[in-house]
Amino acid sequence: MLVKIFYIAGGLFLSVALLGSAGLGVWTYNLDNQLEQSQADYQSLKSNYEELDSEYAQAKADYESSSAKAQADLEEARAQIKRLEGNLEQSQAENKALKNKISDIQSKVAVLNAFWFTSDSAFASRVDGSDDEQLKKLYESLGEAQSWDAFVELMSYLIQSISDTSGVSGQPFEVVHAVVVGLDG
Repeated sequence: MLVKIFYIAGGLFLSVALLGSAGLGVWTYNLDNQLEQSQADYQSLKSNYEELDSEYAQAKADYESSSAKAQADLEEARAQIKRLEGNLEQSQAENKALKNKISDIQSKVAVLNAFWFTSDSAFASRVDGSDDEQLKKLYESLGEAQSWDAFVELMSYLIQSISDTSGVSGQPFEVVHAVVVGLDG
């Protein structure tokens, strides 16, 4: 009976061993399939990662290029703003100088207008109100001398100073004086 028990135990052991071997084979087969699938997934993920890394590198290079261009454009715009501010300051200074010239010309034309088209008192008032010391001196000389030469000198000075201020060239005093003296003489 011992042999029977031994055969039964051996049969059971053999059956368990065969079932265990078959189970291990199936389990190994499944693990092998899972490993192959995992490796395929890994290769796919690695390919996707490399593609994303390449896109990232391209995007970074594009960003750096755009950033550098934007910085250069910004610097150029700042330089242009500085130039324009300088031009504006220069234009404002020129504008102020032109306004001063126009004001000076207007005041001297107002003196001439007062002489030719208004009264002697209006003319005297304009001369006294003027900041031009030479004009005041010439007017005082005209009042003292009451001569044609003093009158010509005063008018020549007014016209010449308007001409000088405006940039329009006129005849020098000597030519005008010679013409006036020639008419008198």
